Amino acid sequence: MKILIAVDGTAASHAAARLAIALSRAGVPVDALVLHVQAPFHRRIAQFTSRTARDALRAERSRAVLAPVLEALVRLRVPCRALTDLGPPAERIVALAERERVDAIVMGGGRIADQVMARTDIVVTMPPSGRPGVLERYALPVGLGALAALMWAAD
Repeated sequence: MKILIAVDGTAASHAAARLAIALSRAGVPVDALVLHVQAPFHRRIAQFTSRTARDALRAERSRAVLAPVLEALVRLRVPCRALTDLGPPAERIVALAERERVDAIVMGGGRIADQVMARTDIVVTMPPSGRPGVLERYALPVGLGALAALMWAAD
């Protein structure tokens, strides 16, 4: 299974890597493409810096974001490749996913994930990034319990 893991350095992108690792441990043959996309600098900022300086900053940022995810994948022997791109993140994620013919895109939630889902038919998965909050731990089960009680009372 070829998976594109879009990372941005957040806990959500680390959760995406953990999902690929879990699939691999479950016996699913995983080929992971780990992608970091950076938006271009605004032209008013770019005019005061050299292209070389901007490229060096982008490379440093990508290394910092990709390194922990790649280390985890390599340590657990999940085949992976690191990729970086420049441009509007949702657009670049979809373009790379289609070019590489991936089976799924795994990424953190949010506005960019919504834009990716709107642009492609490839499955987009957003694993939970941490411990559930109070609302998820208590309100949902209480709500389900109330719904079950109402259904029972209706019978």
